[in-house]
Amino acid sequence: MDYFEAQERARRRTHVLIGLFVLSILGIVLVLYLPANAVAGSRPGGHDLPLFLNIALPVSGFILAGAWWRLRTLRAGGAAVATMMGARQVLPDTLSEAERRLQNVVEEMALASGVPVPAIFVLEGEEGINAFAAGYTIHDAAVVVTGGCLERLDRDELQGVIAHEFSHILNGDMRLNIRMVGMLYGLLLLTVVGRGIIRSSAHGRIRRSRDAGGALALGLGLLLVGYLGVLFGKLIKAAISRQREFLADAAAVQFTRNPGGLASALKKIAMLHPGSVIRDHHAEELSHVFFAGGLRRSWLSLSLLGTHPPIEERIRRVDRDWDGRYDVKVPEAMKEQAAEARARRLSGEGVPAMARLGLPAAAVMASIGAPAAAHLSYARRLLEQIPETLRDSAHDDEGAQALVLALLLARAQGPVRERQMGLVAELGGEAMAREVEELSACVLAAGPEARLALLDLALPALRTLPEPRAAALRRTAQHLVREDGQVSMFEYTLVHVLARALQSSRQAQDRATEHIHSFQPLRDEVQLVLSAIAHSGAATSREADAAFSAAAQRLPPAAHPLTLQPAEAVDLVRVDRALQRLDRAAAPGVRRRLVDACAHAAAFDGQVLAEEAETLRAVAEALGCPMPPMAMAPVVVA
Repeated sequence: MDYFEAQERARRRTHVLIGLFVLSILGIVLVLYLPANAVAGSRPGGHDLPLFLNIALPVSGFILAGAWWRLRTLRAGGAAVATMMGARQVLPDTLSEAERRLQNVVEEMALASGVPVPAIFVLEGEEGINAFAAGYTIHDAAVVVTGGCLERLDRDELQGVIAHEFSHILNGDMRLNIRMVGMLYGLLLLTVVGRGIIRSSAHGRIRRSRDAGGALALGLGLLLVGYLGVLFGKLIKAAISRQREFLADAAAVQFTRNPGGLASALKKIAMLHPGSVIRDHHAEELSHVFFAGGLRRSWLSLSLLGTHPPIEERIRRVDRDWDGRYDVKVPEAMKEQAAEARARRLSGEGVPAMARLGLPAAAVMASIGAPAAAHLSYARRLLEQIPETLRDSAHDDEGAQALVLALLLARAQGPVRERQMGLVAELGGEAMAREVEELSACVLAAGPEARLALLDLALPALRTLPEPRAAALRRTAQHLVREDGQVSMFEYTLVHVLARALQSSRQAQDRATEHIHSFQPLRDEVQLVLSAIAHSGAATSREADAAFSAAAQRLPPAAHPLTLQPAEAVDLVRVDRALQRLDRAAAPGVRRRLVDACAHAAAFDGQVLAEEAETLRAVAEALGCPMPPMAMAPVVVA
């Protein structure tokens, strides 16, 4: 599936969602207005505009206010949705075997798909087998699983479920889902208020009988009208959600190359009690985000109003040889496929080192947002090769800070290193300085292909830091980078990823966004970014100019004229500002053309060096484009 096309499709679905939401409000208003108009004694076929406005304005205002409030409470992204459901965050240094298995699966998926490792949560009290991914972007995503998912699924089944959720992360479904949560809450709010009034009347909280009778009538009226909102909400969810589940199942099978795992998880949901049911009172509100239907089975959930396709139909699409029995035994053909995939992972087949890449630019583009089983194999092998000392440090909040700083000073020597170590000591004292010294040697031994993986592994632990500590770490990292007077693209990547990962929720959601569909207003930013890519893999100015020209040819006439910027002008501050502007303003079509041009600049000489790979990752990450490890990009003929 084309990543940029999926983003455009998600935007179109958002427009459909807004249209359906407006129609739902209008439907509720008309249900209230038409009988009121008849009671008011208007002539047959006549309409009372003041009466209509007196009903429409408060009702629509109430619904819109409810939607706004719910979206406001979820502004922090996936973690806010998980917290609303009462989920507990899995700490990076957890000692639970089941949680460590989940953590390992999520880390593999994240490294393989090129996204920051998301926060992980568990719904402990939920026995049903279910999961969901939530967030606005790949930077604030969270993966949530139920306790039943951890207890009842083996690793292959869990991997199939998590791969399904990563498909939603990569396809832009999460932002749409959160917007849907807000709008549906507005529609449900009449029911919530009606129930509250009825409870107050029934429990004697309203003392005077006349007031109690009036309140009870008001509550019943709001409840009845609110159920119309519930019906409209179910229609909206069914119209937008059902087909996405088939697409996510297909993407999960393509990602893991193990249909048996996903099929077996679906069969367990159909066979075991309580299936995929979520008991939390937010289940109705969030039913469209779950891996499987979170509500108890009813004729509504099995009809066209269901948020998910029938579980049997999903199983048949994944396992075409299914005989209808729920024995959760994986067919022999699927067992063979899984065994072959595991054998390839263990042998390291098709896992070249990052420094020896020879990939066409089209292969790089084809991999964005569309990780394959080969990427997953590479990620697993890379994780196995990373020393345990480094992995343990990445899963501890203090160790993760030391690891990030060690990544920045691993190659420094002499006076520069002494000044850098002084900055480290200022941040965390002599104990942290000693830990950074030890880890820097391990980082060098792990090799350049492990650097970005280590950064990704450290992000979940770093996100748990208090805001003052996170800000201090960001400042120290920036000072370490500037200490030697030069900024490599890996250093830029690290500082940029760190800033995005550790920004506050207010900073993340207050970023103004535009949708510029032309290169002309963004020419200066595009020119600077392409210059950074061209210089990162060039030994001479002539090579840089040739790579820049190759990239410029991939852009439309509106982007020209473009001029290669001198190497000394391509500094951290200017490139960062350019990427921030592009991230806020560029429409998906512009991003596609820009990333394509960057890929052609990096692959101009027939190979993508580690420095160029890191530069491409920095650009793609800044633009919100998940780029899998290029060592495993599927070969596509340009």
